[in-house]
Amino acid sequence: MRPKYLFKRHFVDILLLLNQSPKSFNELLKTLNAYPDTLNRRLKEMQSLNLITQAEIDGKVKYVLTDKGKMLIPLIDELLRLIERIEKLIELF
Repeated sequence: MRPKYLFKRHFVDILLLLNQSPKSFNELLKTLNAYPDTLNRRLKEMQSLNLITQAEIDGKVKYVLTDKGKMLIPLIDELLRLIERIEKLIELF
């Protein structure tokens, strides 16, 4: 089974960036070096999944993780560690 969301471009990166701090669309665009349409589509998907939401912070609209989004972070960290172990094992043979 191929994951439905995790392999979508920028999906995990957005979650990890927003875990560090709220970000505006332009901050995400610049950091991810993404196409605006792709980033906009991904953000809308993530909002519809209730993983992120928009908040006004210091007069600017920024994206923030919801509680549901925050619950994914430890799982993603664990998954990334597992992927790293798999990659190291592959390189050994």
